Amino acid sequence: MQALILAAGVGSRLALADDRPKCLVEIGGRALLDRYLDALAGLGIPVTIGVGHQADRIAAQVGTRAQLVFNPDYRRGSITTLLRSLQQLPAVDGLLLLDGDVFAPSAFFSTLAAHDGNALLVDLGTEFTDEQYMAGVDAGRVRALRRGPVPGHERHGEWVGFARLTAPAIRALQLGVEAQVGRGEDGGGYEDALAALLPTQDFTALPTHGAPWVEIDFPADLARATSLTRADER
Repeated sequence: MQALILAAGVGSRLALADDRPKCLVEIGGRALLDRYLDALAGLGIPVTIGVGHQADRIAAQVGTRAQLVFNPDYRRGSITTLLRSLQQLPAVDGLLLLDGDVFAPSAFFSTLAAHDGNALLVDLGTEFTDEQYMAGVDAGRVRALRRGPVPGHERHGEWVGFARLTAPAIRALQLGVEAQVGRGEDGGGYEDALAALLPTQDFTALPTHGAPWVEIDFPADLARATSLTRADER
């Protein structure tokens, strides 16, 4: 098992005064990336981090706790970071693919790691409002993944941005990403390449069971995550 954290983005919408990467924002006195690394170290899972923006700063924070893969094309989109990282990963039987800007409880990592097949972590029951990637779920399997509503399924919810992939799915994802980038479709995220696996690879929808989590995109997201840590301390 290996974990791959995608943390190359600029995070322009967060508009941090010191231009630090989103993964290094402090929430409750701890950098977001440290929360990832601590949780994964507790599970004994080696970590690779795809970096770009402020890569030296991330390297200084991480030290020897993870391998870093630098993507010089990081401004073109996260799909280029995913491709470069997959190309440099060792052969593994399982991969935790993690967006690096999600404030989440450590149980999310252990839930994914304990699953023995492909899986997406889904906040079931949430509704689409603006830009979320939504999962359509039938009989516990993810059948659709898109930025927008997913009507026509038994259940639906927002994908957290965490996935667990088996070796065949890792290989299929790499081939799909290579094809997408080869067509010049490298100006955004990798989510469509992941969605393209659903017709041929079974993905279980692992529920969050109502546990709070926040994707850190805007200052309000950071404030909400901080308030959650304060609530835990009371």
